[in-house]
Amino acid sequence: MSQSFFDIRGKDALYAVPPNIDPVAWDDYISNQHSAEQFNKTPSAPLQIDFELNGSCNMACPFCIHGSGDGRVHANLDFETYAKLIDEAAKIGTKSIKLNYINEPLLRSDLEKAISYAKAQGILNVYFVTNGSLLFPKRRKSLLASGVTKIFVSIDAATTETYNKQRRNGAFETIVANVKALVEERNALGQKFPVVRVSFLKNQLNINEADQFYEYWKDIVDVVTFQTMNEVPGRQTGLTLQNDKEPLPCSFPNKQLVVDSEGDILPCCKLYGKNLALGNISSMTLEEAWSSDKMVALRDAHSSGTWQHNAVCRKCLLNQ
Repeated sequence: MSQSFFDIRGKDALYAVPPNIDPVAWDDYISNQHSAEQFNKTPSAPLQIDFELNGSCNMACPFCIHGSGDGRVHANLDFETYAKLIDEAAKIGTKSIKLNYINEPLLRSDLEKAISYAKAQGILNVYFVTNGSLLFPKRRKSLLASGVTKIFVSIDAATTETYNKQRRNGAFETIVANVKALVEERNALGQKFPVVRVSFLKNQLNINEADQFYEYWKDIVDVVTFQTMNEVPGRQTGLTLQNDKEPLPCSFPNKQLVVDSEGDILPCCKLYGKNLALGNISSMTLEEAWSSDKMVALRDAHSSGTWQHNAVCRKCLLNQ
């Protein structure tokens, strides 16, 4: 298997029109996303905003800051503040919301409420990434009724032994069963949504299981994704692979923003994002962040190919 940075199997499912969504509006959103990724056009507002409703996680993986003992603040973004931000996002033209950043979103008991609120304000695409450990029966039922567009589950192993080496505090068999049950229960309702994706972060511990992982999941879920791991900021895990990709500019500043659990607005979805903070929601609107001098400069650096002059971008997962 190739060690390219990002490999998506079943990509078409990610672009399928969700229920109760105008197909023209959806196609326009997908077209604008592709245009922004190619730097053909900068949208007037972020096409997607990632909201970290809680700064906590129930696992302690060695390749994540939650497993590195960095003392990260486990703040929470209250629902009232989130709702006001969704109102603004919808008003300025944002079409997609991801309900996590560097956290486990299912630790929020009101996640379904957050999903439904965004959908009610006209957001087309609402999804999240989870470790899958909390996808128990009652939660699966409420999620399937929430209107969530996609659920992405990070698993990273094909066997219990390998899983336990890298996903601390998780239970491999339980998570596999949770994901399979989610798909089965969705299908039993006659639904094609949410789209269910499993992902595999390739590293020194699991690379020999990549093909086995794909063969197991390919006929169960809608999408299987492989990604190549790079180091956690400030520490060396020794788990990374030699990557054969060419350094490329990052399109994230041309299409998205992140609001973390402390209210900081970030131009980057990776672990280094905090070092590039644009401001805080206490004193800056989403629209102001999108058009700020910092954001414009970062966007210009990537579109012009001069991003390597930015020390943070040089360290990023995409550009090592």
